[in-house]
Amino acid sequence: MKKGRSYTAATTNEIMFKGLDRRLAEFLLTEAERTGSDTIRMTHEQIAQHISSAREAVARMLKSFSEDGLVELKRGAITLRDKNRLIRLK
Repeated sequence: MKKGRSYTAATTNEIMFKGLDRRLAEFLLTEAERTGSDTIRMTHEQIAQHISSAREAVARMLKSFSEDGLVELKRGAITLRDKNRLIRLK
């Protein structure tokens, strides 16, 4: 039981004190490492659920990341283009 509470507390602290850009960058990098691919095949909704955010906010942040050259967006796929800058965000 204690383990669950500490996980919840950690998640709550992350949501409260890390900005969406940092949470999204960290998620994208972690997912790329987990899958062994720089291309992440997830919907904006799925990502939003993973980082406890709204789909619309994730879509806006991904668009900003794309405009800054951090990622490339295609239907159903996000390709990491500048991992070093994403690492600096987190």
